[in-house]
Amino acid sequence: MGAGVLKDIKSAYRVAVKGLVRDESGRLLFVQERSDSWDLPGGGLEHGEDITEALKREFLEELETDIEVAAENPLIIPTWNTKFDDPVLIIVYKVTLLTTPRKTDEVSNFNYFDIHEIKQEKLDSTLIGNLSKIYPCKYLDTAE
Repeated sequence: MGAGVLKDIKSAYRVAVKGLVRDESGRLLFVQERSDSWDLPGGGLEHGEDITEALKREFLEELETDIEVAAENPLIIPTWNTKFDDPVLIIVYKVTLLTTPRKTDEVSNFNYFDIHEIKQEKLDSTLIGNLSKIYPCKYLDTAE
């Protein structure tokens, strides 16, 4: 098997790391990147990258904000990206913003939504059908 053959083998899952940020009203932070759909802040895990460091990098790139990972046990969501027709494994951590988020070249908009508001918006394909997994109060409670 030649060295070039391995480049053509598709990975089993794309791994993404996302952050759950809740405001004082309990709404979750969502971002709009280059499309008109809303997604949780975060992005792809690079080969060999530490998961929490990837999450911190993504928040800096997308919102120019520093974060603290507030819960050690992530929520794991296996899902499908219809845009790229790929399986995606999303690793979701509860995080705390340490600085105020800002729009960047990567994010055209960001906003906090409760579960009823976000259902009225266009969601990223990886979140469709998974809202009940990211909104449970038990997971988001500040008391661990």
